Amino acid sequence: MSVDRRKGWSTDRPEASGLVVATHNLMHGLRIDALVPHYLALRETAGLDLLFLQEDRYLAGGPPGDERPSARIAAALGSPYQLVRDDGCPGLCLIYDSRTLSCRARAVVPLPRLARLSWFEKLYIVGGQTKQKYLLLAEMQPHGGGPVFGAVCFHLDTAGGNAHRLTQVQAIASALEARDLQRRAIACGDTNAFAWRRQPEALGKLLAPLRDLGAADSETPETRPTHFFARQNEPKLPHRTGVLLGKMGLDLPRRYDVVCTTLPVSRRGQFVTPDSDHDLIWAELRA
Repeated sequence: MSVDRRKGWSTDRPEASGLVVATHNLMHGLRIDALVPHYLALRETAGLDLLFLQEDRYLAGGPPGDERPSARIAAALGSPYQLVRDDGCPGLCLIYDSRTLSCRARAVVPLPRLARLSWFEKLYIVGGQTKQKYLLLAEMQPHGGGPVFGAVCFHLDTAGGNAHRLTQVQAIASALEARDLQRRAIACGDTNAFAWRRQPEALGKLLAPLRDLGAADSETPETRPTHFFARQNEPKLPHRTGVLLGKMGLDLPRRYDVVCTTLPVSRRGQFVTPDSDHDLIWAELRA
Protein backbone atom coordinates (compact mmCIF):
# COMPACT_ATOMS: atom_id res chain seq x y z
CA MET A 1 0.00 0.00 0.00
CA SER A 2 1.39 3.43 -0.93
CA VAL A 3 0.96 6.41 1.37
CA ASP A 4 1.17 10.15 0.78
CA ARG A 5 3.60 10.98 3.60
CA ARG A 6 2.75 14.69 3.52
CA LYS A 7 -0.91 14.03 4.25
CA GLY A 8 -0.70 10.64 5.94
CA TRP A 9 -3.35 8.80 3.92
CA SER A 10 -3.30 5.86 1.57
CA THR A 11 -3.24 6.58 -2.15
CA ASP A 12 -4.52 3.09 -2.98
CA ARG A 13 -8.20 2.65 -3.71
CA PRO A 14 -9.96 0.24 -1.31
CA GLU A 15 -11.19 -2.95 -2.90
CA ALA A 16 -14.84 -2.60 -3.85
CA SER A 17 -17.06 -4.89 -5.88
CA GLY A 18 -18.68 -2.01 -7.75
CA LEU A 19 -18.74 1.68 -8.46
CA VAL A 20 -19.04 3.89 -5.37
CA VAL A 21 -20.86 7.19 -5.97
CA ALA A 22 -21.86 9.91 -3.52
CA THR A 23 -23.68 13.24 -3.53
CA HIS A 24 -23.45 16.23 -1.22
CA ASN A 25 -24.68 19.81 -0.98
CA LEU A 26 -21.74 21.86 0.34
CA MET A 27 -23.74 24.75 1.83
CA HIS A 28 -21.61 27.08 -0.33
CA GLY A 29 -18.44 25.75 1.26
CA LEU A 30 -19.02 27.85 4.36
CA ARG A 31 -17.39 25.13 6.49
CA ILE A 32 -15.43 23.29 3.85
CA ASP A 33 -12.50 22.42 6.11
CA ALA A 34 -14.84 20.44 8.38
CA LEU A 35 -16.48 18.66 5.41
CA VAL A 36 -13.33 17.33 3.72
CA PRO A 37 -12.68 14.60 6.35
CA HIS A 38 -16.04 12.99 5.49
CA TYR A 39 -15.00 12.47 1.85
CA LEU A 40 -11.68 11.03 2.99
CA ALA A 41 -13.50 8.69 5.38
CA LEU A 42 -15.79 7.47 2.62
CA ARG A 43 -12.85 6.89 0.31
CA GLU A 44 -11.02 4.92 2.99
CA THR A 45 -13.94 2.80 4.17
CA ALA A 46 -15.96 2.09 1.02
CA GLY A 47 -14.07 3.66 -1.87
CA LEU A 48 -15.08 6.72 -3.84
CA ASP A 49 -15.23 6.72 -7.62
CA LEU A 50 -17.61 9.58 -8.37
CA LEU A 51 -18.70 12.50 -6.17
CA PHE A 52 -21.58 14.80 -7.17
CA LEU A 53 -21.46 18.27 -5.58
CA GLN A 54 -24.00 21.07 -5.30
CA GLU A 55 -23.48 24.67 -4.09
CA ASP A 56 -19.88 24.42 -5.20
CA ARG A 57 -19.22 28.15 -4.86
CA TYR A 58 -18.66 30.54 -2.01
CA LEU A 59 -21.40 33.02 -1.16
CA ALA A 60 -18.97 35.92 -0.85
CA GLY A 61 -16.25 34.81 -3.26
CA GLY A 62 -14.35 32.71 -0.74
CA PRO A 63 -10.99 33.26 0.91
CA PRO A 64 -8.57 35.52 -1.06
CA GLY A 65 -7.05 33.65 -3.97
CA ASP A 66 -9.00 30.48 -3.22
CA GLU A 67 -10.74 28.34 -5.83
CA ARG A 68 -14.18 26.79 -5.61
CA PRO A 69 -14.67 24.29 -2.75
CA SER A 70 -14.43 21.36 -5.19
CA ALA A 71 -10.78 22.17 -5.89
CA ARG A 72 -9.97 21.84 -2.21
CA ILE A 73 -11.84 18.53 -2.01
CA ALA A 74 -10.06 17.09 -5.05
CA ALA A 75 -6.68 18.19 -3.68
CA ALA A 76 -7.42 16.46 -0.37
CA LEU A 77 -8.54 13.25 -2.09
CA GLY A 78 -5.31 13.10 -4.06
CA SER A 79 -3.90 13.49 -7.56
CA PRO A 80 -5.94 10.65 -9.14
CA TYR A 81 -9.14 12.65 -8.57
CA GLN A 82 -10.17 14.94 -11.42
CA LEU A 83 -12.81 17.67 -11.74
CA VAL A 84 -15.67 17.97 -14.19
CA ARG A 85 -17.23 21.40 -14.01
CA ASP A 86 -18.23 24.30 -16.23
CA ASP A 87 -18.39 28.04 -15.73
CA GLY A 88 -21.89 27.90 -17.19
CA CYS A 89 -23.16 26.21 -14.00
CA PRO A 90 -20.68 27.18 -11.27
CA GLY A 91 -22.63 25.56 -8.45
CA LEU A 92 -22.33 22.01 -9.81
CA CYS A 93 -19.31 19.73 -10.02
CA LEU A 94 -18.29 16.09 -10.44
CA ILE A 95 -15.10 14.68 -8.95
CA TYR A 96 -14.02 11.29 -10.29
CA ASP A 97 -11.23 8.81 -9.62
CA SER A 98 -9.20 8.65 -12.83
CA ARG A 99 -7.92 5.20 -11.82
CA THR A 100 -11.37 3.72 -12.39
CA LEU A 101 -13.23 6.18 -14.65
CA SER A 102 -12.64 8.52 -17.55
CA CYS A 103 -14.81 11.40 -18.75
CA ARG A 104 -15.66 11.11 -22.45
CA ALA A 105 -17.81 14.25 -22.80
CA ARG A 106 -19.71 16.80 -20.77
CA ALA A 107 -22.65 19.14 -21.32
CA VAL A 108 -24.51 21.91 -19.51
CA VAL A 109 -28.28 21.79 -19.99
CA PRO A 110 -30.66 24.58 -18.87
CA LEU A 111 -33.64 23.58 -16.74
CA PRO A 112 -37.06 25.28 -16.80
CA ARG A 113 -36.78 28.66 -15.11
CA LEU A 114 -39.21 29.89 -12.50
CA ALA A 115 -41.02 32.97 -13.80
CA ARG A 116 -41.08 34.94 -10.54
CA LEU A 117 -40.76 34.67 -6.78
CA SER A 118 -43.53 35.17 -4.26
CA TRP A 119 -43.01 37.78 -1.53
CA PHE A 120 -42.15 35.01 0.92
CA GLU A 121 -39.67 33.34 -1.45
CA LYS A 122 -37.86 36.68 -1.82
CA LEU A 123 -37.11 36.51 1.90
CA TYR A 124 -34.93 33.40 1.63
CA ILE A 125 -33.60 33.43 -1.95
CA VAL A 126 -30.20 35.12 -2.00
CA GLY A 127 -30.45 38.09 -4.35
CA GLY A 128 -34.26 38.04 -4.25
CA GLN A 129 -34.59 37.03 -7.92
CA THR A 130 -35.16 33.85 -9.90
CA LYS A 131 -32.03 32.20 -11.25
CA GLN A 132 -31.46 29.98 -14.22
CA LYS A 133 -30.80 26.42 -13.06
CA TYR A 134 -28.77 23.90 -15.04
CA LEU A 135 -27.77 20.29 -14.94
CA LEU A 136 -24.21 19.11 -15.43
CA LEU A 137 -24.12 15.95 -17.54
CA ALA A 138 -20.98 13.88 -18.08
CA GLU A 139 -20.48 10.76 -20.17
CA MET A 140 -18.31 8.50 -18.02
CA GLN A 141 -16.63 5.23 -18.93
CA PRO A 142 -15.19 2.63 -16.55
CA HIS A 143 -11.62 1.61 -17.28
CA GLY A 144 -11.28 -1.67 -19.09
CA GLY A 145 -13.71 -0.78 -21.84
CA GLY A 146 -16.94 -0.88 -19.88
CA PRO A 147 -20.00 0.77 -21.42
CA VAL A 148 -20.44 4.53 -21.10
CA PHE A 149 -23.00 5.81 -18.61
CA GLY A 150 -24.55 9.22 -18.03
CA ALA A 151 -23.74 11.03 -14.79
CA VAL A 152 -26.10 13.91 -14.04
CA CYS A 153 -25.58 16.40 -11.21
CA PHE A 154 -28.50 18.68 -10.38
CA HIS A 155 -29.81 21.14 -7.80
CA LEU A 156 -33.50 21.88 -8.25
CA ASP A 157 -35.02 25.25 -7.40
CA THR A 158 -35.67 26.01 -3.75
CA ALA A 159 -38.59 28.25 -4.76
CA GLY A 160 -41.59 27.46 -6.93
CA GLY A 161 -42.98 24.36 -5.26
CA ASN A 162 -42.87 20.71 -6.26
CA ALA A 163 -44.96 21.26 -9.42
CA HIS A 164 -42.24 23.51 -10.79
CA ARG A 165 -39.49 21.13 -9.64
CA LEU A 166 -41.28 18.31 -11.48
CA THR A 167 -40.79 20.17 -14.77
CA GLN A 168 -37.08 20.30 -13.99
CA VAL A 169 -36.91 16.55 -13.34
CA GLN A 170 -38.73 15.97 -16.63
CA ALA A 171 -36.03 18.03 -18.34
CA ILE A 172 -33.34 15.86 -16.72
CA ALA A 173 -35.01 12.70 -18.06
CA SER A 174 -35.31 14.29 -21.52
CA ALA A 175 -31.61 15.23 -21.53
CA LEU A 176 -30.65 11.61 -20.86
CA GLU A 177 -32.98 10.33 -23.58
CA ALA A 178 -31.68 12.89 -26.09
CA ARG A 179 -28.19 11.44 -25.63
CA ASP A 180 -29.38 7.80 -25.54
CA LEU A 181 -28.08 7.46 -21.97
CA GLN A 182 -31.36 6.57 -20.30
CA ARG A 183 -30.52 2.86 -20.00
CA ARG A 184 -27.26 3.51 -18.11
CA ALA A 185 -27.58 6.57 -15.95
CA ILE A 186 -26.85 7.99 -12.49
CA ALA A 187 -28.67 11.18 -11.51
CA CYS A 188 -27.69 12.66 -8.16
CA GLY A 189 -28.43 15.85 -6.35
CA ASP A 190 -30.60 18.03 -4.16
CA THR A 191 -34.30 17.86 -5.03
CA ASN A 192 -35.52 20.49 -2.51
CA ALA A 193 -38.67 18.36 -2.33
CA PHE A 194 -40.33 20.13 0.56
CA ALA A 195 -43.79 19.16 1.81
CA TRP A 196 -45.41 19.90 5.16
CA ARG A 197 -47.01 16.44 5.29
CA ARG A 198 -46.28 13.09 3.61
CA GLN A 199 -42.97 14.31 2.24
CA PRO A 200 -41.72 10.84 1.14
CA GLU A 201 -44.78 10.54 -1.12
CA ALA A 202 -44.12 14.02 -2.53
CA LEU A 203 -40.51 13.08 -3.24
CA GLY A 204 -41.64 9.91 -5.00
CA LYS A 205 -43.98 11.86 -7.29
CA LEU A 206 -41.24 14.36 -8.05
CA LEU A 207 -38.86 11.61 -9.17
CA ALA A 208 -41.42 9.85 -11.37
CA PRO A 209 -39.85 10.94 -14.72
CA LEU A 210 -36.55 9.33 -13.72
CA ARG A 211 -38.28 6.28 -12.30
CA ASP A 212 -40.07 5.85 -15.65
CA LEU A 213 -36.63 5.47 -17.22
CA GLY A 214 -35.76 2.80 -14.66
CA ALA A 215 -33.63 5.17 -12.56
CA ALA A 216 -34.76 4.15 -9.09
CA ASP A 217 -33.97 6.26 -6.05
CA SER A 218 -33.50 3.06 -4.03
CA GLU A 219 -34.43 -0.58 -4.30
CA THR A 220 -35.84 -0.49 -0.78
CA PRO A 221 -37.30 2.96 -0.05
CA GLU A 222 -35.17 4.83 2.45
CA THR A 223 -36.88 7.63 4.33
CA ARG A 224 -34.09 8.91 6.54
CA PRO A 225 -33.89 12.73 6.38
CA THR A 226 -30.91 14.33 4.63
CA HIS A 227 -31.72 18.05 5.08
CA PHE A 228 -31.97 19.95 8.36
CA PHE A 229 -33.11 23.57 8.58
CA ALA A 230 -31.44 23.89 11.99
CA ARG A 231 -28.01 23.34 10.39
CA GLN A 232 -28.29 26.19 7.89
CA ASN A 233 -25.53 28.75 8.14
CA GLU A 234 -26.59 31.13 5.35
CA PRO A 235 -27.20 34.84 5.90
CA LYS A 236 -30.89 35.38 5.06
CA LEU A 237 -33.31 35.89 7.95
CA PRO A 238 -35.32 32.66 7.35
CA HIS A 239 -32.06 30.68 7.45
CA ARG A 240 -31.06 32.26 10.74
CA THR A 241 -34.57 31.68 12.07
CA GLY A 242 -34.25 27.99 11.18
CA VAL A 243 -31.02 27.77 13.15
CA LEU A 244 -32.62 29.50 16.13
CA LEU A 245 -35.63 27.17 16.09
CA GLY A 246 -33.25 24.22 15.84
CA LYS A 247 -31.50 25.28 19.02
CA MET A 248 -34.94 25.21 20.65
CA GLY A 249 -35.45 21.62 19.44
CA LEU A 250 -37.73 22.52 16.52
CA ASP A 251 -36.83 21.41 13.02
CA LEU A 252 -38.42 19.87 9.91
CA PRO A 253 -35.91 17.27 8.73
CA ARG A 254 -36.69 16.15 5.19
CA ARG A 255 -35.15 13.82 2.65
CA TYR A 256 -33.99 15.99 -0.26
CA ASP A 257 -30.85 14.27 -1.56
CA VAL A 258 -31.01 11.28 -3.89
CA VAL A 259 -28.98 8.81 -5.91
CA CYS A 260 -31.24 7.76 -8.80
CA THR A 261 -29.76 5.08 -11.05
CA THR A 262 -30.64 2.46 -13.60
CA LEU A 263 -27.66 0.40 -12.44
CA PRO A 264 -28.09 -2.35 -9.82
CA VAL A 265 -27.39 -1.15 -6.28
CA SER A 266 -25.36 -3.32 -3.90
CA ARG A 267 -25.61 -1.10 -0.83
CA ARG A 268 -26.32 2.45 0.30
CA GLY A 269 -25.12 4.63 3.12
CA GLN A 270 -25.30 8.05 4.72
CA PHE A 271 -22.76 10.21 6.54
CA VAL A 272 -24.02 12.74 9.08
CA THR A 273 -22.28 16.02 8.19
CA PRO A 274 -23.22 18.68 10.77
CA ASP A 275 -21.19 21.35 8.96
CA SER A 276 -23.62 21.36 6.07
CA ASP A 277 -27.41 21.50 6.21
CA HIS A 278 -27.34 18.35 4.04
CA ASP A 279 -26.00 14.90 4.86
CA LEU A 280 -23.75 13.02 2.45
CA ILE A 281 -25.34 9.95 0.87
CA TRP A 282 -23.64 7.25 -1.20
CA ALA A 283 -24.28 4.02 -3.02
CA GLU A 284 -22.25 1.16 -4.44
CA LEU A 285 -23.39 0.17 -7.93
CA ARG A 286 -22.71 -2.89 -10.05
CA ALA A 287 -21.55 -1.03 -13.13
